[in-house]
Amino acid sequence: MVRRCVMAAGIVAAGSLCGGASGWAGETGWATGGDLRGGFYASERTTREHGEQQDSSGRLRLRAWLQHDPADKWRLRTRVAGQFSTDDNDWGLRLDRYRATPTGTRAGEVHFDEFYLRYQASDGASQWRAGRFQTAFNLPVVPGKSLDRNDSSNVGIGWTDGIHWQKRLTDDWAAHVIAQVNHRRGAGNTVRPPLSFSDSDSRLGGYLALEARNHPGPLVMRMLSLNWVPDALASDGVAGDRREDYVTAAAKVAAAWPMGNGGMRLVLAGELGHAFNRPRRSVLSLPGNGEVSGDAYQLSANLFDIRPGHHLGAVYGRAQAGWLTSNDYRSNDELFEVRYQRRFTPDLSVELRYRWRRELARRIGAGRLQVDEDVYARLTWRIR
Repeated sequence: MVRRCVMAAGIVAAGSLCGGASGWAGETGWATGGDLRGGFYASERTTREHGEQQDSSGRLRLRAWLQHDPADKWRLRTRVAGQFSTDDNDWGLRLDRYRATPTGTRAGEVHFDEFYLRYQASDGASQWRAGRFQTAFNLPVVPGKSLDRNDSSNVGIGWTDGIHWQKRLTDDWAAHVIAQVNHRRGAGNTVRPPLSFSDSDSRLGGYLALEARNHPGPLVMRMLSLNWVPDALASDGVAGDRREDYVTAAAKVAAAWPMGNGGMRLVLAGELGHAFNRPRRSVLSLPGNGEVSGDAYQLSANLFDIRPGHHLGAVYGRAQAGWLTSNDYRSNDELFEVRYQRRFTPDLSVELRYRWRRELARRIGAGRLQVDEDVYARLTWRIR
């Protein structure tokens, strides 16, 4: 009870802080804002040894940003983000260039998840950011997810260090080029084992994407991407010396249709990915010989504005054991999720989610496949 009161006090304090900062910002030429996201989370796991585990907690993420336009076309921006839980918190401000685990930060930690300089051409045809920034290329659906880049999903904290250049190529297409700098101990976004940055040649990776800005017919999204992490795949295990480039390709598409005269829309979306180099099955404790599969996909069906501000969506996806860079999909896993969203204003929404996940292949020595089920009720509030 005490911990929940502390979280509630944090929400009030964050609102007061952003409100007070707004007055200061107006006087100095800086702009401020922030957001908070929190709620109740409960999960149940059936383990590989036929055991049962249950967990429930309150979770909260607070973020506050500060930005300034020192000259025309230029912007300097920074943001601090903290993730907290009613369970144990590892309190402290972290200045590391990598996260505590390959898939996230610990509760109680506070990080700078943005600190970048941006330049945007006067005609809007090109833009670049250098420093620490957010990257997310999600399907435009209620349970928004991505197979490749989604740095800070749910209440998580993540980032990309490097340079992001965007360029409008034609009236219909734009390009994204990201040069990402990694630390020898990890990165700011998700990299699942056996990806490792112990080799010095793995410290700089690249991401290329073509994104449609105009679409024919009912299409609302078309995107092709290529992710390259050199000398990072420990295909024989992290303890071995062998390293290979980890290269993946993904394609995203979405379409929308009006449903009746009340404003409701049906949105169907999908994504397909393939990893070209994969680790050996024995490295991931999976039976058989040779490499694991590197295929992944997701399919989603959604109804937006069933009534104004009421949205409902479902997604099903599978990521084989060789797909190692998704923040939303664990490797060797299948997922089904249904989510309801009530959006009161552009800055305030409530979401309810049920999610089911199960391993695709049974590990060596395991009695069964691991199965996870979880639910949450979550509020998101943007302050600006």
